[in-house]
Amino acid sequence: MRGDREKANENTRMNREGENSMKDKRAAGCHFHFDNNFAKGQSTFGGIDLYQIGEICCESGYEIAPHLQFCLELSCIVSGSGYFIIDDQQVPVREGELLFNAAGHMHTIRTDTTGPLRFVYMGFMFNEEAGDEFAGMHDFFQSAPFHHAKDTYNLMMPFFRNIDEFYSQKPHSQIMIKNYLEEIIVLAYRTFTEKDGPAPRYAPAKSAHSVGYTVYSVIRYIDNHIFELKSIRMMAEQLGYSYTYLSHTFKDKTGMTLQRYINHKKVEKALELLKYGNISITQVADRLQYETVQSFSKAFSRIMGYPPSHYVALQREANRPLSE
Repeated sequence: MRGDREKANENTRMNREGENSMKDKRAAGCHFHFDNNFAKGQSTFGGIDLYQIGEICCESGYEIAPHLQFCLELSCIVSGSGYFIIDDQQVPVREGELLFNAAGHMHTIRTDTTGPLRFVYMGFMFNEEAGDEFAGMHDFFQSAPFHHAKDTYNLMMPFFRNIDEFYSQKPHSQIMIKNYLEEIIVLAYRTFTEKDGPAPRYAPAKSAHSVGYTVYSVIRYIDNHIFELKSIRMMAEQLGYSYTYLSHTFKDKTGMTLQRYINHKKVEKALELLKYGNISITQVADRLQYETVQSFSKAFSRIMGYPPSHYVALQREANRPLSE
């Protein structure tokens, strides 16, 4: 009898915990959600039918209910971490990653318990006007229930610019939206198909030892790896040059030290992120591989003449409605 009573008490306790957990999940929600939904044929851009595009920031513990994916959907994780569940497979996602869902599969999104999950997304399908330039893309995207990779092409920026076009509806926005949609889709395709393939070349083989091509290979490498670049030595090893040769050659041909050039490119990217990405200074510093936010602020101030916090304040003032 005593064992039965203890078991009953344990069941009651577990039921209460389950009810409290469900209440917590229902209480959790979104910090913000900017969503644009379109019926079939309502929003067509060349060979692309757009069904939805937007941004959402889910609170810790929030779950988007299971739903059948009726179109192709690409999500870019801006910050935080969580889980995308496709059918019965749970895929952990974090800041700086892409997740592509194929049509015809069950889809659930669950935020991690450690903090909010913020991501941008778009749902689309190719239509009959999609020409040879999109040949094979649809088949690839539908070849698996999902594709998951690091965002090596920084799709977050064209994503944000495109959402901004929907928000502001400036003259010729339709042209810009079409261009951004195509850019996002092509770069996503490259990301997923290149992640296990050979490393891209940065200088033509026929001029591998040309000083001019050496400098150009450095410039191309920096542009393509700005979020991964930690040191000149690492870059020199990747390109097959010595640190001394690379640094001397770059300074000789450009009149600028290689480190100074990298600093300028990082601040250039920081300006872009702070203007369009609506992410914190700390996140920008982390994404650009600075050891601390203080070191990022010093590098930023050295080039711009003022700290990143001042730039953020200027952008906030510029975007403030005139009626305020």
